[in-house]
This record gives sequence, structure tokens and C-alpha cells, in this order.
Amino acid sequence: MRDNTLSPANWFTLHSVISSAPINKITQPVVFLPGTLCDERVFMPCWQYLDIPYQAYVPLQWADDREQMLALANDRLDYFAEPVHLVGFSMGGYIAALLALAAQPQIASLTLIGSSCQALPPAELNQRNTLLAAIKQAKFKGMSDVQISMMLHKNNQGDSSISAIIREMEQDLGMPVLASQMKATNERKNLIPQLAKCQFPVHFVAGQQDHLVSPEQLNLAQQQIPNSTGKLIAEAGHMLPLEQPQILAEYLHSLLENV
Repeated sequence: MRDNTLSPANWFTLHSVISSAPINKITQPVVFLPGTLCDERVFMPCWQYLDIPYQAYVPLQWADDREQMLALANDRLDYFAEPVHLVGFSMGGYIAALLALAAQPQIASLTLIGSSCQALPPAELNQRNTLLAAIKQAKFKGMSDVQISMMLHKNNQGDSSISAIIREMEQDLGMPVLASQMKATNERKNLIPQLAKCQFPVHFVAGQQDHLVSPEQLNLAQQQIPNSTGKLIAEAGHMLPLEQPQILAEYLHSLLENV
């Protein structure tokens, strides 16, 4: 497993920002899981608007395969004596759903950000396999500015602070992590039928202009799960936690506090 933890300087910056931010306190345990080629930094802008005394983060960037991802996630569940709220972004949403299905008595709720928990469409799967081949041949060095822009709402495409975080995570984690994560999660089953049988609530949240997870997909998933909710957040694309962090934090607070 790889160790790509934050530097002390970054942790100091996070603490300084949180200490001066508005408080949305969530008293129950919450465990966060990041997306592909993301680490803690994808949640930091959102965390600055939250106060969660019992919080954990699953460093999926450490894992080499799906089994290690689930082992890391399950380890975080064991931090807490009471049921946990799982919050997964993109790829992390799929891993969070797998974990929730395997550990149902330990789950208070499942929140999926930019994730429908369905099988990848054939076209997307082909693109990912092509990208894997390019990484293996050292032909892919990273996302272009256009590719990064496609993950953002049109109103956020000129925000250099957002694109800088995406670029820094990509450069720090590197192509080996990207390849491992894609291999681990390319083959996905549709988890909606299984989630529909669970007792815990499932919350779908996405940016209104998310080109990877459409409103139609989320609406269909929500319709099939009796105990579920759905929310589209305006002026956000796939990178919702970076694009609308305060709105997302306030929404998470409304979902998870006093449930």
C-alpha cells in the first residue's frame, strides 16, 4: 500500500481554515471516501464548513486493488462503537456502497456524491481500458486543461484554485495510483437492487452539470430504492466537493445530523 498522506504544512492550513469557518456540527461518526486520483484535498473545502468530532477518512490512494480498498474502509468503521454515516465521492461512492452492503449493521446512512452505483456504460469502460493501455506504455502523462474543464460546471472552469487542487492531486498521486484504481474499479456490478433491500437510507447528491453521472441516472436509481433521497446542486459539475463546498456541507449537515 502506498502512503500519500498530507504534509504537516497542509494539515496546519486545513486546521487554520476550519477554525475560522461557519459551524455545521454533525455529532454522529462520518467516514469519507475519495474519488479516483483524489485524496483528502478533495474534501478539505467542504470540511472547513463542518464540525465532525467523530470523523475518519479512507486513504484509498494507499490501496493497490479493490480488496485493499475495502480493508482500509472496514478498518475505519472499527474506529467507532456506533453506526457510521458513509460519504463517498465518485469512485469512493462505489467502494462505500460495497462496504455498506457488507457491513449493514454498522451503517447509519450512505451518501453518494457523483456516483450512481451502477455498472459503467460500455463506452466509458472502453475509454478507461484505452487509458490504462496508454498509462502502461507511458503515453499518458496527465489530464489536459480541457479534460479538467470537462469535470467542472461552465461557471467554474475559469477558477484556477479548483483546477490547481485537481492538478496537484494528480501530480502527487501519479499514474501508478490512477492505474491501480482503474483496474480495481473498472468492472462494476449494478448495486441498486441490493441497496434497495437495505434498512439504512441512501442519499444521492450530484452537480447539476455532472457529465459522468446524469440526473436521469440518479433519478432512476432513487426510484428503485425506497429509502432514498436525491439532490442536484446548481453550478457544479462532477467535482462538486470543490465547486460548491459550503452548499454541500450544509446539505450533508441537514442529512446526517440527528438522523
